[in-house]
Amino acid sequence: MWSKRIVEWEMGGTLYLSVPFTWLLGEAEMRAKKHKGRVVAGGPAVALMGAPWADETPATTPFDVLSMHNPLATFTTRGCPNSCGFCAVPRIEGGFRELADWKPAPIVCDNNLLACSKAHFRKVIESLLPFPSADFNQGLEAARFTSWHAEEIARLNKPMVRFALDRDSQEGPVHAALDRARKAGLTRFGIYVLVGYTDTPENAVARLETVRGWDIRPYAMRYQPLDAERKNSYVAPGWSEYELGRTLQYYNRLRWHEHIPFDRFDRRATIPGQERLFEEAVTADDD
Repeated sequence: MWSKRIVEWEMGGTLYLSVPFTWLLGEAEMRAKKHKGRVVAGGPAVALMGAPWADETPATTPFDVLSMHNPLATFTTRGCPNSCGFCAVPRIEGGFRELADWKPAPIVCDNNLLACSKAHFRKVIESLLPFPSADFNQGLEAARFTSWHAEEIARLNKPMVRFALDRDSQEGPVHAALDRARKAGLTRFGIYVLVGYTDTPENAVARLETVRGWDIRPYAMRYQPLDAERKNSYVAPGWSEYELGRTLQYYNRLRWHEHIPFDRFDRRATIPGQERLFEEAVTADDD
């Protein structure tokens, strides 16, 4: 349901632009310059890098902009008490705080929901009970995830619980959080794995394979600098563009590729219609 693009609307001759990613700022500027009237811009990208081409960049708006990006999404808290170097949240949202009021919706986008009080968390669970499913979309911090949280989430219909394994030191907390979740009867999981930040290809693959060992298909997330003007332009030391693309395409399409060991995977196998040709080539090599 996510638009993943610039959301724009016009009212009273004013053009409003909500820009989620920094690499869309150039496109937003072109739209603004074509508009014959006032331009108001906002969104995470504008909060990070500004928009000198706009007439106004307000911190808040009377519009429900999040619903324009995804009508099923909501925030119940803002900010995060952590300060991870790869994350924009501390810069664009400030300190952690619970919201007094929010729109009940099944996709919870809080950046660190578990930093909230038990009272707030229970209110969030109560707001999600009527929905046929619930997704803690931005992930839950494994180190803060307790058996109490797991039991509360287990009250929901088909909840999707997500964690992150961004560095080796998180392996223990994530594994423990999964144990607590499974003991509470939870069965739907997603695990984000940051790739291409300060790791090596070997280290990233080891973390991705660790997640597979937990009977979960990982989701590899390519690191994007906070000032990236072009998506996927950054290649960390020790990586190559080919190796980044190979890693992401293999692990994010495991439903199609998991019969091929990663060390024998070639990006040609990701071209539609070429999977069988590649598999045949591998078999021929074995012969």
